[in-house]
Amino acid sequence: MGHVNTDALHSISSANRLGRSVLLFLGMAAITLLVGCSSLSRSSDSSSPGKSKPTDSEEVSGRLRPGDQIQIRLTTGQQQNAAPESYDVSVDENGEIHLPLVGGVKAAGLTQSELAESIEANYVPRYYVRCTASVLTAQRFFYISGEVRAPGRFPWSDDTTLLKAISTAGGFTDYANRGKVQLVRGTQRLIYNYNDLQRNPGKDPLIRPGDTITIERSIF
Repeated sequence: MGHVNTDALHSISSANRLGRSVLLFLGMAAITLLVGCSSLSRSSDSSSPGKSKPTDSEEVSGRLRPGDQIQIRLTTGQQQNAAPESYDVSVDENGEIHLPLVGGVKAAGLTQSELAESIEANYVPRYYVRCTASVLTAQRFFYISGEVRAPGRFPWSDDTTLLKAISTAGGFTDYANRGKVQLVRGTQRLIYNYNDLQRNPGKDPLIRPGDTITIERSIF
């Protein structure tokens, strides 16, 4: 009878060990599966379209600003084989352009394609059954005058700063007031100290299309 009980106990003990091994294996498998699903989910999120944001340089260079000179071409289909109507306009201080019939249309902060879509929406269906708009940007410029060696109009690029603009114009003359560099942007009139900007490059402001820089003459 004792022998039977001992065998039974051994069988039960073996069964318990086997059960614990099975449970341990299943637990490890479940953890591995969860980790794999989590990694897959993160990978899917990071690669899914629409998640990435445009870089600062894309935002700066691709969007219209006050002072931009642009050409709008409209095709309305009113006359067969007619050439597109063309309008040369400027983005004003309020960030708008003005077109026949529709008047002011917001342009600043939009890309060329976004502005074209906005123009089409303003004309259709109120004025035309269909309308196709295209937006062309002219070369962008900034202006610098006063006590620089080569005053004039210069092509703008998205990395143009005040210090770089002065350098582009040949630098200061001997009579320049470096402590009073004037930047006019629309209705804003800003004054900068050139020497301070050299000591603190992080304060060097970016120049926008249409900006006018004036270097005054020193009284000394």
